[in-house]
Amino acid sequence: IEYDTVSYFSKNYADQTAEGVFRTRKGVCAGYGNIYKYLCDALNIPCEKVSGYSKGYGFDEREGAPTETDHAWNAVEIDHHWYLIESTWGAGHLTEEKNFQRKLNSYYFLPNPTEMIYHHLPEIEKWQLLQKPIKMKQYLQMPQLQPHYFELNLDLISPRNQDHVHFAPGKAYALVLIQGPSDVDLIVDLKLNNKEIEGGDRVEFDTKKQMHRCYFAPNTIGKHKITIYAKQKDAYGKHHEVIGLTFDVTKMPKNPISFPKTWKTFFDLNMEVVTLKHTHLIKVHNRQTDAEVLIRTPDDVELHGSLTNSDGKKVEGGHQVFYDRHKSLWRCKFAPNCDGMFDAQIFAKRKAEKGQYTAAVKFKVKARNIQKQPVSYPTTWPLFYELGLKIEAPQNRATAVWPNNASFAEIRISAPSDVELSCSIEFNGIKNENCALAQFDHDKHQWQLLFAPQCAGLHQLMIYGRRHSDSRTEFEAVAEFSLIVTKIRKPIIFPITYTKFQTTKCRIYEPLEGTLKKGAIIPFHCVIPGATEVDLQVDSKWVGVKGYEDPILKTGIAVGSKDITVYARYGQNTNYDGLIRYSVK
Repeated sequence: IEYDTVSYFSKNYADQTAEGVFRTRKGVCAGYGNIYKYLCDALNIPCEKVSGYSKGYGFDEREGAPTETDHAWNAVEIDHHWYLIESTWGAGHLTEEKNFQRKLNSYYFLPNPTEMIYHHLPEIEKWQLLQKPIKMKQYLQMPQLQPHYFELNLDLISPRNQDHVHFAPGKAYALVLIQGPSDVDLIVDLKLNNKEIEGGDRVEFDTKKQMHRCYFAPNTIGKHKITIYAKQKDAYGKHHEVIGLTFDVTKMPKNPISFPKTWKTFFDLNMEVVTLKHTHLIKVHNRQTDAEVLIRTPDDVELHGSLTNSDGKKVEGGHQVFYDRHKSLWRCKFAPNCDGMFDAQIFAKRKAEKGQYTAAVKFKVKARNIQKQPVSYPTTWPLFYELGLKIEAPQNRATAVWPNNASFAEIRISAPSDVELSCSIEFNGIKNENCALAQFDHDKHQWQLLFAPQCAGLHQLMIYGRRHSDSRTEFEAVAEFSLIVTKIRKPIIFPITYTKFQTTKCRIYEPLEGTLKKGAIIPFHCVIPGATEVDLQVDSKWVGVKGYEDPILKTGIAVGSKDITVYARYGQNTNYDGLIRYSVK
């Protein structure tokens, strides 16, 4: 039997007798009740059709108490006890599109009368099957509790047996308290005129009291609908509606608030929003560059971020998330690249877990009249902040600067004295050998990272770091920039540098080009700190350089036909360490 939606919405009811419903295979609640009684009568099971009032489809749109019955169901007697039967709701339900969706719900066959009374009030009091029957006024004030509410052992603590909620005293939100097992997950929404209020709700679980704390913050006056959904955490499928409440706002508080969207991970990892606690919307207006959210977490938690536009497309370089060791906080920065609405999302996981980050909290960002050159951030890894690195140039850009008609680009980074950096350049995912050079600028106390692309196009610039004192010997990724190359004056490659070049923080002023011309007289100008002696090999022969005075090497060399290598000797060591090697063409 299918529910007759045409008859229900037109109020032009077809034949609802048992015979009529059986013949057409359609009926409304009266038809379901009639055919159920007909079948029970044929089986000699005592059965009555019960007329009354239900909190079903369209109930929320009503004003005041109903003046006539609007629903029908059955009561049956089994072994001298009466039970309730709701075959209409047990067969399926009406969707928001006004279609009947057939879906068996066995709850409505012999439900507990103390649960049924929340949404079914018989016209004749005795069919409530309650020891203490209730009146219409109390029925209308009771919350809408759905079958899964009882199946999941939930208990609505506040408001107690009331449909209406109110602002908490002195607060800009209403608080609903629900006690329930820890393995039950709740989600909620707050709607006005069937439209969800963005930032209007938040759910927290108090593990000590086994209490779900549901906050609701409207942004305007009106009769709002609160819906609470639940499911067991390990259960497959979607959450089911369990509670329906009304929040009739006639006057707004002086300082309205809203909530960022939070997920279970946020509470499981004991995260806390330190700034912007009472808003879901961050405004970046009038030439501001970015928005910042401060998050406090336990020491074993790490965060990641993303910024997406209204089309759901990720904004490249639009976020920067790092741990501020001085304030013991995570700083989460988001930089929109144009005017409009954006989603700023923060993900989290425990450091010891090898799995992916999961969503924890999300804010809306509204950008208007931002500066013409938007801020963007390079990709950074946690090690970047662990090593105490700072980007000096380019600042607030995810893309390195390509000078007009140049041969190489430059990135500058400050680092503690015990940190070494290295770098590489990639094009189409392929690393370009000898096209990146990491060296230390002692005058500015910065690492100078040079990148020499071999063609025009989009390149990726990778920067790696390590600490001298660490047991790890391999460099690990700390940052990534992009580089858009337009025109190259002359493609070059850099000389090969060896480990000692980086550990002793050497620098090449000239020649920066790694391939020298045979027979040319080339000036050499390098910074080689702390060496006892510096010498060069040309054509595999020692030159006997006289132009080194710690830390400066200045000399001129006649290029032979083989590689030229710069060596240095340190302390009492009699062996020379290779620093730089040039090829000859």
